[in-house]
Amino acid sequence: MAFYSAANLVELYDGFCRPFVANGRRLLLLQDGGETYVVENRCPHMDAPLANGRIVDGAIVCRAHGIGFDLRSGRARGPLADTLDCLRFYPVAYEGNKIGVDL
Repeated sequence: MAFYSAANLVELYDGFCRPFVANGRRLLLLQDGGETYVVENRCPHMDAPLANGRIVDGAIVCRAHGIGFDLRSGRARGPLADTLDCLRFYPVAYEGNKIGVDL
């Protein structure tokens, strides 16, 4: 496995949202409620980049259609919840003062 850095730990804060590429995968590093997540940078609804979204009440909300995806479960919120795929999560990894993923 190889480590891919997304940010320095000192940069993180609630509301942090940064896209990055790791081994050809488009990913997104997020922090909300003191928890850090790495998800695929694409909305399961219409493949829009989630990096353009905003974090609201524990969810990343896609700007394309306003669908929120829970950052703990990955499930969509609202009337389409049972018809959409969940967010794809990647394990967060640390190397020194850096945060990212191991792929």
